[in-house]
Amino acid sequence: MDKKDKSALYLFILLAFGISWGFWLIAFLFGYRDISFVDIINWEFAKAEGKNAFLLFRIGIYGPLLASLVATYFLSGTRGLRDLFTRIFKWNVGWKWYLFMVLIPLGISLLSVLVGVILGVPFGEFFSGGIPLSLIFIFFLYQVFTSGLEEPGWRGFALDLLQKKYNAEKTSWILGLIWAIWHYPYVVFIYSDTGFFAIVMSLVGFSMAIIGQTFIFTWFYNNTRSVFISILFHAMLNTSTTFILGEITLVHPVMGIIPALITWGIVVILLKRFGGEKLMT
Repeated sequence: MDKKDKSALYLFILLAFGISWGFWLIAFLFGYRDISFVDIINWEFAKAEGKNAFLLFRIGIYGPLLASLVATYFLSGTRGLRDLFTRIFKWNVGWKWYLFMVLIPLGISLLSVLVGVILGVPFGEFFSGGIPLSLIFIFFLYQVFTSGLEEPGWRGFALDLLQKKYNAEKTSWILGLIWAIWHYPYVVFIYSDTGFFAIVMSLVGFSMAIIGQTFIFTWFYNNTRSVFISILFHAMLNTSTTFILGEITLVHPVMGIIPALITWGIVVILLKRFGGEKLMT
């Protein structure tokens, strides 16, 4: 990683955090509150109190995407942007990666339910995200075009730069921590009414899960060179968590740790099978 690479990486991080945290702070000050997905697709949110704050928050989600475009242009001009867009739309990566994209998030969430039930969490408290199952595909598409579009930043830009200096394992630790911290204002906001212990447990569990997920994203990306599959994987993680685990961590904070531990079980398998140098098959 040369001096210009480092400058581009610092520019990306500064813009990603500055744009997202800036819009989120403004949204929180204007009384941000979550609006249900059903109200969003029915356009009811347009009449809801706090819709402007909600829209400001949604804009903030695109901080990593916007930062990746600016930092890529700074680093390598229009040629770099063409390469980034090529990877964003690279869909022909082989059927097995689409299978992994579906099965890994489902496996993490379903195993979390099993462990939770064994630990005494009532089964009826799972699968209660408040969204009808008939809307699952629409919700998945919504995630593709919202949270999924973080991926041109995290994987499409930052991952490659970090791997110029570090191996895949160390890069995943670094990028995972950056990605986790980027989420912190929202995580604290969500759990602000649950007490200090729940906030701490949520941040710990969330950070563990995000860093673990980053290893899996690195494995996906290094084997496919596709940001597209990373976008889909991100959307699938959010979709499976929402429909299977719902808001279980608000009632049982320990459930924030269980998916993280299961995710790390997958990471251990990947590292043993493919090694930490490149995480490639």
